[in-house]
Amino acid sequence: MISGPRWPGYGRSAILVLLCALAGFAAACGAGATPDEAVAPPEGLAPASSVVPAGDGTEAAAPTTEPPPEAVVQLGPAEPEAVLETDPLIYVVPQDVTQGHAFLVAVDAPGAGFASIAYNGEIFTLLREGNRLFAILPVEARTPPGPIPLVIAVADNAGRQALRIETTITVTEATVATEVIQLDESNQALLDPAVVREDREIRDAVQRALTPERHWSGLFDQPAAGVITSSFGLLRSYNFQEPNEYHSGIDFAGDNGDPVLAPNAGVVAWVGRTQRRGNSVIVDHGGGVHSSYYHLSEVLVTEGMVVVTGDPLGSIGATGLATGPHLHWEIVVHGIPVNPGQWIRDQEIPDPEGALDPEFAIGDSGP
Repeated sequence: MISGPRWPGYGRSAILVLLCALAGFAAACGAGATPDEAVAPPEGLAPASSVVPAGDGTEAAAPTTEPPPEAVVQLGPAEPEAVLETDPLIYVVPQDVTQGHAFLVAVDAPGAGFASIAYNGEIFTLLREGNRLFAILPVEARTPPGPIPLVIAVADNAGRQALRIETTITVTEATVATEVIQLDESNQALLDPAVVREDREIRDAVQRALTPERHWSGLFDQPAAGVITSSFGLLRSYNFQEPNEYHSGIDFAGDNGDPVLAPNAGVVAWVGRTQRRGNSVIVDHGGGVHSSYYHLSEVLVTEGMVVVTGDPLGSIGATGLATGPHLHWEIVVHGIPVNPGQWIRDQEIPDPEGALDPEFAIGDSGP
């Protein structure tokens, strides 16, 4: 699970809604037990028709399907149907998602208690802003092209499932080129798998955290004034070797000491240094969205600082694995790097504040 706690305190009915969504997701993927692969029950629950271990280590007989003659079965009142003020409108924008991009799932549902989405083997709870519930989700740059199922569930204020929809996104192939970078001996040492692992573990711990509110608004600004010298998604060949990684951000040219500015509002989540990335800053923009700034010569913020668009974060440098001064900038959604270019272009940013046309809402599959 990568977006923080998945089981907010909505009560048993609310949790059942989430479980229903995940069950639908598994069905949509064709998941299930094979004859040789039993599905384990949730922890603490025995399968309904299984043998229950006896206290002495033997096995008690499985329960019969009929109660004994003297048993009295009492049925409680039926649970009331879920109630929403209006029929929810559900949007997935875009439904054709390029490799390495993010997409928006939005639910316009006055009176809804909460909503969840099962995607890529995980469950995400949607954030609320007014009558809109939303999540921004990533498609990793190496995801194979083709359909990926989504299951979206909406509950009323009592936690009763009001709606469940199965749909898909279609991952489309990005144009990928190979970039050759020549490294000296000191930089080559930073390709060591242990160095790469240390860098990733430090950053992942920060960038997989979920702040359940959004700090940012609208388009992101470019964090540096220089030209873009390397784009997101390029395959990286070091010293003409076979490429084994891709470029996970955008590089901006600059001189040592040139300013690096916050592209949008957020909270400084981490300031530190790794061997691979050098002096670094990570900003939490909320809702699972982080931005990251690497190879800095100077850091001008501290952890916990609130920043707004245009605030100085640091200065361009060449610390870590770098052949010269530049800024490496990343946008990371739920721990997955996505193309920062999407966030500086008006028609592409997955903006939860945007107006959505009901004509393009996806269909109703019922509760």
